[in-house]
Amino acid sequence: MKDVIIVGSGIAACSLAWQLYQQGKSLTLISDRKKGSSSVAAGVYNPMVLKRFTAVWNAGVQLEVLNNMFDYVLENTDVDVRTPITVARRFHDEKESLTWIKKSVREDLKMFMNSTVQKIDINGIEASSGYGLVNGTGWVDTIKFMSLTLSFFESLDSVSLETFDYSCLETAHDSVSYKSLSAAHIIFADGYRILDNPYFNHLPIQGNKGEVLLIKIPGLELDYILKSSVFLMPYKDDLFWVGATYDRDDLVDVATLAGKEFLTTRLERFMKLPYDIVEHKHGIRPTTIDRRPFVGHHSIDENVWVFNGMGSRAVLIAPWASLQLIGRMFNNQSLHKEIDIKRFEKVNL
Repeated sequence: MKDVIIVGSGIAACSLAWQLYQQGKSLTLISDRKKGSSSVAAGVYNPMVLKRFTAVWNAGVQLEVLNNMFDYVLENTDVDVRTPITVARRFHDEKESLTWIKKSVREDLKMFMNSTVQKIDINGIEASSGYGLVNGTGWVDTIKFMSLTLSFFESLDSVSLETFDYSCLETAHDSVSYKSLSAAHIIFADGYRILDNPYFNHLPIQGNKGEVLLIKIPGLELDYILKSSVFLMPYKDDLFWVGATYDRDDLVDVATLAGKEFLTTRLERFMKLPYDIVEHKHGIRPTTIDRRPFVGHHSIDENVWVFNGMGSRAVLIAPWASLQLIGRMFNNQSLHKEIDIKRFEKVNL
């Protein structure tokens, strides 16, 4: 019997699998390999909300846990899926640059914000008001991370490739069974598909469609992730990611002309070089009404757990939230109250 069955294979599920494995827990991943929002995530990890120049909730701790986990992945696979690269916030005007300087000395922000406005000359990029640089940033190759994780656990005979059938799950006081598998616990890290999950479809998940473009810009030499009204991120060769849209209304599972036009018009406000669109991708993010994850167990079947709602910052938050869940599950530690699904109990009565 395994310690855990994990249903899902996105960023959240893969982070959880590595954190469990590092703590010596046995597991099986159940994956249908269908592409969810993780497959279109640019994978940027950034401790700041750059629209308002504020820190991401719990950012310092989350960054530390993120790097510890990916160091462990590197030790076990000889592959580092991280690319450390500075995020440069392009200022729209002098007022923004002055606000940046003022906020950069605050105790909760100074570890992340370079207090000097940078005048960086990048061919083809208009930024007359300069940039603010963010410390500790980078991006994770999410496609490589998910593929690497499945390959690693497949080598341990710990992956089942199938679409999960809820009717085959049986629960007991101290175990669960699913077809030929048995475990002490089962964790659903099934993203937006939680809507089909009879154990947790009451949770107030919000779909949020994100669209990104992969573009080719011959000759652009960019050593930063540029963040303006959209981000421009170097990928490889002459390829760059442009993103992202956030749409809670149109949740049809297709890329849209409106999304494409949103991204291109905002890109062209500051990027003056010719480019070609190589690919237009989309996904439905699992977001929550209070922008905090869903973590906890079912109200009746206490060895049935949810790990969901990581939203657009899954790369940053999932490694830390995984440790929260593991501590609760195996050591009876309290979950951080802001991620515990018990916060919705009064709503559900």
